[in-house]
Amino acid sequence: MDSIMKLRMVAIASLVAIIFSSCSTTPVTGRRQINLMSDTEVAKMGIAQFEQKKAQGLISRDPRMNEWLLNAGERIAQQVFWDMPMAEWEFVIFEDPEVNAFALPGGKIGIHTGLFKEGIVTSEEELAAVVAHEIAHVTARHSHEQLSQAGVLKAGSAVTSITTGGLGSMILNPSMISNMASWDRAKESEADRIGIMYMARAGYNPTAAIKVMEKMADKYGTQATYRAQLDPNIGHPHPSERLDGLHAQLAEAMEAYEKAKEMQF
Repeated sequence: MDSIMKLRMVAIASLVAIIFSSCSTTPVTGRRQINLMSDTEVAKMGIAQFEQKKAQGLISRDPRMNEWLLNAGERIAQQVFWDMPMAEWEFVIFEDPEVNAFALPGGKIGIHTGLFKEGIVTSEEELAAVVAHEIAHVTARHSHEQLSQAGVLKAGSAVTSITTGGLGSMILNPSMISNMASWDRAKESEADRIGIMYMARAGYNPTAAIKVMEKMADKYGTQATYRAQLDPNIGHPHPSERLDGLHAQLAEAMEAYEKAKEMQF
């Protein structure tokens, strides 16, 4: 066995060992995931990005929207403490016409006013569905996983390149981005499943998540119309696909909701 082959085998064995020793489990779904990232370091990145967003964006002071967000954020955050005990939760509404919301590591959640102005969110319960979905991205450590996957792909590229005598590029190529897009679809569906349970445990009727997604499906129409409005590298599933997942989780979520209501009285 030549020295290059030995080096490659050692590199592959080391990579496999790192991956298997860095597995964790997502809340609610119990999916095994690779997490090579430090919570502290990823949180720092998320907090820095959120501070930049607040400095650049116009923050909404609408009293009704902010009251809903404060209530929903506090109630759901209480339910996820053990899933993400070090999170410093912060919820902000940004003046942005885009029908969207986002989550950043460290517990930073941004909601766009477009969700309200387009009629997608018309109540605190519907906003709770959006907030719970975004919180689920954080507690499931989806950003950690994305960064970890990128690192594994880069390392795999470097290992493969040893056979050609080079060290290889550490930049993601288009095929890697394509793989991440399909993986992002799975993350969105998982955040839906986790989120509907979170909102139910917080005492919000999980059928509100169904209503929000139905309105999203009506707004965006066909798959082709929906895809045309998105960055092609972002792999969000069509709202109709997400509805299927929410309906599949609804019975379990309703059971959690009923238990939450009993505890409130």
